[in-house]
Amino acid sequence: MLPDLRQLTHIHSWKSSQVPCVGNPVAGPRRHIWGDAMSAQQEASNHPFSSAPHNWIKSELSSMLKVKMYPAKNGDALLVSAFGTHILVDAGYGSTFDEHIAPDLKHLSGEGHRLDLLICTHIDRDHIAGIIEFISANGPSGARSVIDVSQVWHNSLRSLSWPAGKPDSTYDRQVLEAIRKRGFPLPRSAGASANTIGAKQGSSLARLLRDHNYRWNDVDGTTPVTSDRPPEALANGVLVHLLGPTKTRLEELRAWWLREMRRLSYKGTAAIDTIIEDAYEMVCASARQHVVPTAKTISSASKKRLRDVYVADDSLTNGSSIVAIVEGGAKRLLLLGDAWAEDIAAELRRTHGGDNLKLFDAIKVSHHGSLRNTSVDLLSLIDAPLFLISTNGSGHDHPDFEVLAEIVDRPAAFERIIYFNYETPASTRLKAHVSRSGARFNVRITQNDWIQV
Repeated sequence: MLPDLRQLTHIHSWKSSQVPCVGNPVAGPRRHIWGDAMSAQQEASNHPFSSAPHNWIKSELSSMLKVKMYPAKNGDALLVSAFGTHILVDAGYGSTFDEHIAPDLKHLSGEGHRLDLLICTHIDRDHIAGIIEFISANGPSGARSVIDVSQVWHNSLRSLSWPAGKPDSTYDRQVLEAIRKRGFPLPRSAGASANTIGAKQGSSLARLLRDHNYRWNDVDGTTPVTSDRPPEALANGVLVHLLGPTKTRLEELRAWWLREMRRLSYKGTAAIDTIIEDAYEMVCASARQHVVPTAKTISSASKKRLRDVYVADDSLTNGSSIVAIVEGGAKRLLLLGDAWAEDIAAELRRTHGGDNLKLFDAIKVSHHGSLRNTSVDLLSLIDAPLFLISTNGSGHDHPDFEVLAEIVDRPAAFERIIYFNYETPASTRLKAHVSRSGARFNVRITQNDWIQV
């Protein structure tokens, strides 16, 4: 069970009292717990065991929990390094992988590391396209050209049980082939350089994982990754707990996809094979989200708050997001994908202590800071000293300022740092915002740099 934030003050104060704070602590005794790498190294020099070799200190610092948030345009791409264990969560567009992620993974491989887990949170082009580029470029089993991968989590059509049916007619195969040839959609507002999937635009991630012999959802992708899965134990004592999706959300997405296929004149049984899996991912990635008209409130005179403008997301692709808690040592990182706020709030209440406030060390905000995926109710359940928001604002004008204000307006005994990988109108406005509760916060823009958790 996650700790209640309101019960932790005395614990953190005790820890801090044992190791002197160095520099300018902005949040009293919590500076030691939440400080950056330089602060930790300075503090180590004052520690009773500071006579240990510098390499020992360097080794300790390199083993911390840290996150790198790549410039993925309006998408997500995060590399997590947890005490020597490495997890890639989404990979933005093809260009995100080629220009930013691939060099880092090759460097890790050159140092003898592997990816312990690759997570594709859901089938949306701004999350999956870079992973398709990765798997396409990584080569066959036994001769990976970028990096070895221990396991992949990806929910596709074969991950749900489906009764065998009669073979498709010639006409139905022609419909499927037309969908495959159309491929994945090009990104809106991201430009041709986004290189959505490149030469492999006609291959689903499911096809590539199978063809290149990846360990996928434990074996071959036929088991779904859902919230009822036991915690996954990775190397170096790292655990990954799942909060979503539920199997119901995956089944709803499959039902929606089949309705779309009927609309495209497909009348077959959708029995699992390569071309039907291609069609599943390509149609899901092409889904247009239902946009609820809301007035943008970038003007500093606006008094609207999140409770005034929140409308729950109804995108079934977003609702199918894999939501994970990465836990290493005493650190916890909450990765929300594009999940629905209501689903996450319900699962947290069910599994992590009801209405108590749950403390994490960092939170990746759902759906690029959209006001449709972060509710006042969800924020009443979670908090952290670090929040991560990934988007350049193209396409949907994310993040929404009301979400950012609601995060920092809540009372807190520590300073919150809100990390963005791009400057946007909302992040600029946040810099001038004064918390309604007087809570301390800071805004930072960073790309391709490690964020110490």
